[in-house]
Amino acid sequence: MVGLFLVLLGVVGLTFLLHLAAQFFRKPVASRLFGEMPWLPAEWSGPAAEGENVRFSTPDGVRLQGTYLKTMGARRRGVIAFCHELNGDRWSALRYTADLRRRGFDIFTFDFRNHGGSDRVAGYEPMPWVTINELYDVRGAIDYLCSRGDADTAGIGLMGISRGGTAALCAAAEDLRVRVLAVDGAVPTEQVQLCRARGALAHVLRPLRLSAILPDAMLRTPGAWLMRFIGWRGHCPLLDVDEAARRVRQPVLLIHGRHDAHVPLEAVVSLRSLMPRQTRLWVVPHACHTRAITTAPEEYRRRLARFFCRTLGVAIHVDAAHPETPRANGSRGNGAAHGAAVAVSAIAEKPLPVAAR
Repeated sequence: MVGLFLVLLGVVGLTFLLHLAAQFFRKPVASRLFGEMPWLPAEWSGPAAEGENVRFSTPDGVRLQGTYLKTMGARRRGVIAFCHELNGDRWSALRYTADLRRRGFDIFTFDFRNHGGSDRVAGYEPMPWVTINELYDVRGAIDYLCSRGDADTAGIGLMGISRGGTAALCAAAEDLRVRVLAVDGAVPTEQVQLCRARGALAHVLRPLRLSAILPDAMLRTPGAWLMRFIGWRGHCPLLDVDEAARRVRQPVLLIHGRHDAHVPLEAVVSLRSLMPRQTRLWVVPHACHTRAITTAPEEYRRRLARFFCRTLGVAIHVDAAHPETPRANGSRGNGAAHGAAVAVSAIAEKPLPVAAR
């Protein structure tokens, strides 16, 4: 009798699971878990009439197109590499960095592979998620900037939008030449998939009301397999953004729209919790994905300028929460010293001067 009962219990359980799977896969929201996101249009900007156009190579041999825009100020505060969003190109930098150039920063902007004037890689279709290809592209940009005759030996700053910013975060996690990082509209792959999985299960398990009480650990393992599936389908491995965030030691500014329909705010809040304590998150009211600069343009420029002026242009010290990081010496030395995890020295709030022309 016990054996018969176990068989019947197994049949009932299997029937329930098959019914659950059928309900899950016929829901449109569930299909979005498998790498599908709405096409994210990028606002087009015309090319700059000035700047030094260059070609450089990535570690895997792809040739990328870039433009080096020198500061309009009398002296250079630092160098910032700009990483554009999916479906954009290097000229997206113009609307984000014009004020930074006036304040004394050189800007280097480049086209990711399969974008703009850079090489096309056969068989690779860019996705909203960050892959090893985007990491190679950012690495190539950093290598190029550090090889220039006018390179800043103290290191560089990175700024990126959406997928480009997330790729910059992954690059900063492993490269001490990056001193500081600003990301607008980060796309933390694991956190976004976790939010979507919970949302999809809420539709499927609504009668049982179980989705809200399921622990994250139960959803992370299938999420990891899902990431592998997406990478396999796209012929390119996806990066572990959570793991990269844990290894970031530089000062970071995260910018995110409260009404972002593509990347839930809770996903970015979770990402922030993995990063060092000097990381700052600015949530922009009423802003959608990567639209903070149009929603609050003056505040956006002011916060961005203050962040870079205080991190690339002032003395720094190590965050005591991460003692494994080498200590910076306060003078402008090599990139390794300044690229370590640092916290900005406290500075009183005051208006930032525009560098003299």
